[in-house]
Amino acid sequence: MGNATVIYTVVIVAVVWLFHRQSPNQVFAILGAWLVISLRPIEHLFDLIRWVGNRPTLPPRDIVGHLCAYQSPGIVLLRQTDNRPLSCGTVLLLSDEYGPSTAGVVLNEVGRDEGNLVRVLSQPFPEGHVAPVGKPGTAQVVAFTEEQRAAVPILSQITSLCGIVDTDTDLLTLQMEVIDGQELAEGRLVEASIGTATVLYQIIQGVTRDEIVQQKNKYGYVRAAARKIGTWDADAGRFRPVAWLPPINSPVFLRQKEDAPVEPEAVGHFPDTTYHMAYSPSDGVTHNTAILGILGVGKSFLALELVERMLAAGIKVLCLDLTNQYAVQLAAFLDADHEKKLDEQLRAAGEGRQVKPDVEAGGSRPAFRAKVREQLKAFLDPASGRNLRILNPSQFEVSRQDSKPYAGNAAMATLTAAEITAIFSEEALTACQEMGMTDDARLCLVYEEAHTLVPEWNSVAADGDKQATAASARAILQGRKYGLGCLLITQRTANVTKSILNQCNTVFALRSFDETSREFLSNYIGRDYAQVLPTLPQRHAVFFGKASSSSNPVMIRVNDREAFLDAFRAAHPPPPLPRAAAPGEAAAGVQGAADAPEAQGRTRA
Repeated sequence: MGNATVIYTVVIVAVVWLFHRQSPNQVFAILGAWLVISLRPIEHLFDLIRWVGNRPTLPPRDIVGHLCAYQSPGIVLLRQTDNRPLSCGTVLLLSDEYGPSTAGVVLNEVGRDEGNLVRVLSQPFPEGHVAPVGKPGTAQVVAFTEEQRAAVPILSQITSLCGIVDTDTDLLTLQMEVIDGQELAEGRLVEASIGTATVLYQIIQGVTRDEIVQQKNKYGYVRAAARKIGTWDADAGRFRPVAWLPPINSPVFLRQKEDAPVEPEAVGHFPDTTYHMAYSPSDGVTHNTAILGILGVGKSFLALELVERMLAAGIKVLCLDLTNQYAVQLAAFLDADHEKKLDEQLRAAGEGRQVKPDVEAGGSRPAFRAKVREQLKAFLDPASGRNLRILNPSQFEVSRQDSKPYAGNAAMATLTAAEITAIFSEEALTACQEMGMTDDARLCLVYEEAHTLVPEWNSVAADGDKQATAASARAILQGRKYGLGCLLITQRTANVTKSILNQCNTVFALRSFDETSREFLSNYIGRDYAQVLPTLPQRHAVFFGKASSSSNPVMIRVNDREAFLDAFRAAHPPPPLPRAAAPGEAAAGVQGAADAPEAQGRTRA
């Protein structure tokens, strides 16, 4: 009764009755004016016109729920009002009472109260694009046009949606809430947007998480961690780094599986993709390379591939191999008769146990060292025509005098494999120093079974191995500016000298289980990558370093041996070997086709 319209209606009626009832025209004018003011028919007419113009364009039966909460940015909580299933990836139109309509993609169900609670990823239409109109505050199933799908990129990639960017994402690691994890696995690539760039990440880990949603519903989900790789530069054939990080709740898409053919210049590829990773032989030598992993995961085949790449790049390679595998696998690069002759010269130099007043001059070590120096100098001569030499340090018996002579006799000891390795390492440095400084790789020392050739100080079998390992380490430390480097292969990271291992700027980490390996590698590739080493599949490796075509650690599938040989040797066939010099003849040049068909046949084999 206190409403202003009621009070003033009483007043107006009383005034008309008391003062104007004798004049019908005045009564009609006053009451008509009051009806227009109090009932507002004109305003109601305009409201009716606006309602007709803005009526919902979609029938009510397409409404699947009402919007009940917003999780900024981009996440809408929907309370479902019908029983139709809303699977992941269902496209909806979200009509907001306080803003423009947006496209929505169903993520998952997260609980229920008065109805099923569904999380929906909201994606706005670009500015200037006319969005469909729906009933305010509801979500409706729609069939977007091709033009509308093109305007919202997620609609055209809906089948690849695997998650959204989660909290704790930083500049290096993407934390992703997994929406569809059926095809996810360690090593798979996902992509997210940073600004206008599409950036690739590699999955390295997954954990389970939970959070509370509407009315204490507990929502459990899987969160995956992925390391940033960069954006692919097709012209350069490598990944380029991208600054900053993707916005929270933005979509993450899974790269579809593709078969990757072996590329001659690629050491491997990202699992299930055609993105290849290249290895720079010169950088791999001058900055040293290590291949680490347990027995039987493909270390030696990977090392053989790297050796062939070095040879194709014109780098001399001296393999110190205790397994005798390299001579068999790399026979196309060797003249067996020539190598046998050189080995016999070294064995002859190592014979004898000469007793000298000077202990250091006693035994056969000085003569053996002199012969090694002579052969390495000839081997490094660019005119030699030979780029590969393979030696087994355990096959040489070299003596060392251990005491002052007494009555023409002295204590003698046989050099260990580590001590003979030190001789080769020191003489290789000397030979490279005589050739002067260079920024390019000249000679690579391959330490196969490095835990025996260059052992850690607490893993040595004899006291002389400590000094020998230190000597080899000094040669590698000083060798870079003279083009000398190493390729180190071992299955026991803890037992290899860290003086050399710490100088290996490029690392291939294959499957390993020991804690020492993971702790050491975590400094190189990060703790998250180190934690996946025990579960790495066969012939997979974490690759990182100066010689890599990526500036970040990556998990790759390395080449199979046979597939590599077919592709690489077709592009880089083994060169013809020089013919051996006859007795009394100077070293001959490269052998022609008519001079030695036997050697050519051996090269082809």
